[in-house]
Amino acid sequence: MATRTRMRRWAGRAAAVAALAGVGLAATATAAQAADEWYEVAGKSGTCRLAQSLIYGAYGDAEICWRGTEVWVRGYIEDTEPDGYRAVLQIRYHVDGDGDFHYRNYLSDTNSANGGTSASSWSKARYPTKDLHARACTYSGSTQIACDGTWR
Repeated sequence: MATRTRMRRWAGRAAAVAALAGVGLAATATAAQAADEWYEVAGKSGTCRLAQSLIYGAYGDAEICWRGTEVWVRGYIEDTEPDGYRAVLQIRYHVDGDGDFHYRNYLSDTNSANGGTSASSWSKARYPTKDLHARACTYSGSTQIACDGTWR
């Protein structure tokens, strides 16, 4: 999908969306806000990129911005199939100085398991962060069904 179209989508949904609506998928992926590692902000700074992810049943993208180890993100997820599964946008990242990836469910489509969308406002990492990636996944209840095999 073209970046211009995506940006129009963002503008139309931003006012109505709460930041960081997360749903636990698996033991290794908890909601970003539950981890107290992200907080909502009015905007972003630095260099930015768009990470797009698509699998059967889910399309997601994350706009990721950084300046050194300051990192901002906002996401969009769409449940694209009436298959009974929901969609979630997962993120992973390193907190600087800690060698492990942190896996979080950043944004979930809580509207319906048969279509729907969800978008977020800007969030900023509370701690020095690097290597942020995103991907689209589908889930049923608390069980992960499938994820894009490539972190974007």
